[in-house]
Amino acid sequence: MLGPSCRIDRATPPLRRSWQSGYSFVELVITVGMILVVTTWAMPSFLSYYRTARVRAGAQVLSAYLNQGRQLAIKTNSPVCVSSTATTIQFKQTNCAGTVINVAGLVSTGGNIRPPDGISLSSTNAIFGNLGNATTAGTYTVTDTASSQTLTVTVAASGRITIP
Repeated sequence: MLGPSCRIDRATPPLRRSWQSGYSFVELVITVGMILVVTTWAMPSFLSYYRTARVRAGAQVLSAYLNQGRQLAIKTNSPVCVSSTATTIQFKQTNCAGTVINVAGLVSTGGNIRPPDGISLSSTNAIFGNLGNATTAGTYTVTDTASSQTLTVTVAASGRITIP
């Protein structure tokens, strides 16, 4: 039960504020201007990082394909050539003039594997022996076509593949 001091009067409307809440136009313009300045300042660093990351990702993809060729040589107990041109990679039996090996899930028609978009490769061949060693070692150059940044992927005689 409510006493006389706790009476609620529903007829009186609530008090209204005389000012509006929110941001003024000047505050909004200053905030947007600060965001633009920070973005303009950070954009060159971001683009440089993006290009470097793209060429590194291309080198890692090439390294994975070279390791796949090495594993094919061990699995089939015969030499496998990993042949590359600027736009394709192929696995070939015995030597680089041998029959193209079609690997399910990796190759398109003709046994070609495409490197990532915006990446070109040097024309080099590496031949892996049946023990996983590289009978013909090689150095591949991965180039980002937009920025011309390069990175090398090296196949040692032991079959080890490294990206510096």
